Amino acid sequence: MSPDDDYPDPPERERLTELDWLLADLAGVCVQRRERGMAPQAHDLLAVAAEFGDDAPAKLLTVLALFEALIADETTAAGADE
Repeated sequence: MSPDDDYPDPPERERLTELDWLLADLAGVCVQRRERGMAPQAHDLLAVAAEFGDDAPAKLLTVLALFEALIADETTAAGADE
């Protein structure tokens, strides 16, 4: 039994939807803005997401919250290393 036995084979995995790709793109825009020191303009990104359905903005907020949590964790870890 290999470690990969717990994971389905690639043909069995769900394909990314158009919404998945949109959320990834919008999250990428937010990340790029943050890295450049710009305001994330999240309200604009949420408006774009809303064009793809009522649940899209909530999903985008979840992705952005996860990103912010990861950034906060990295910042905390970096401060502990000093």
